[in-house]
Parts: sequence; C-alpha cells; structure tokens
Amino acid sequence: MSSLMSSLRGAAGTAGEAVDVSNIRKEGWVMKESAMIRSYRKRWLVLTPEHLYSFKQERRYDSPTEEIDLKLCGTVKSADDLTNRQFTFTVQVPDRNFFLMAATDAERNEWVAAIGRATTESRRVRSYSEEVEYQEQQARLAAQRTQPAHGEGEEGVDALPKRGGARFV
Repeated sequence: MSSLMSSLRGAAGTAGEAVDVSNIRKEGWVMKESAMIRSYRKRWLVLTPEHLYSFKQERRYDSPTEEIDLKLCGTVKSADDLTNRQFTFTVQVPDRNFFLMAATDAERNEWVAAIGRATTESRRVRSYSEEVEYQEQQARLAAQRTQPAHGEGEEGVDALPKRGGARFV
C-alpha cells in the first residue's frame, strides 16, 4: 500500500521537489476537479512518458499538486456523462478517479489519446536489444550531466554501466 501511495502523491508528498520534465509529451491548461471540495481548479497539466503531473503555475515544474504514475493508470476516457460537463475526461488509478476538463472537444480528445499512448508505452516490455539500447542511452545522458565543464578528466567514461542488465520492474 505504501508503494501505491508513493506513486500517487499529492502536494504534501512532493513539496519543494523539482520534476524532471526533460521529455515532455504534452502540456497545457486544464481544469482539474479537487479531491475534497469537488470544485474545478485551473491546473497546468504535464505529460511525460511515465507520469502525469499537475501544477498551479504554467511552466513552473516544482511542487506538483498531483503526480500520477502511468503504470498504475487503468483507464483514460471521456467523462461528460459522469460529470454532466462538456469536454471532461477521467484518468483512473486504483485509489482515485481524476476528473479533468479541457477547453474544447478537440483538446480533450488530444489529451485522452496522448495519455492513453503514454500509458501503453509505459507498460510495454522491451526486447533485449531495446533494453540494451535504452540502458546505453541513459548512460550517455547521465555521463553528459556529470561530465566536467572544462574537460577536467575522463573518469565519467569508466563509470558507465556495462552492456546488458534488466530494467524491468
């Protein structure tokens, strides 16, 4: 249960933490129904390959109000019939249904499709060769982030992980 709660955190669990948004798939304003008051609030929604985040301010990627692990996402679909509001959609995870409202029907359909694709991709099992390629890509990115600014050494090259290994969770 604690792992479920750690993967689905609200503002209290993420205060002050910056979110890695280096691979944003989609972002934009939506209205999100609050969990307690059940009123809709304007939120900046950010979709990455493995998470869906909401923020109070546009392009300020620290302290998300919600963080949804897409591996836990069960369903993403239109919710006009459930909310009696136009352009709404729901993102369902084990402990909660998130209700979101877009400005237009086309925008809602774009969000549903993008979240659905990311959900499918986050669950997909990679082949061995895809996994090796992914590990090498992650190692290159890590080496770039830790590389000395003025070519002060080559230690980072030796620290790269060897080929192989599994990242399956």
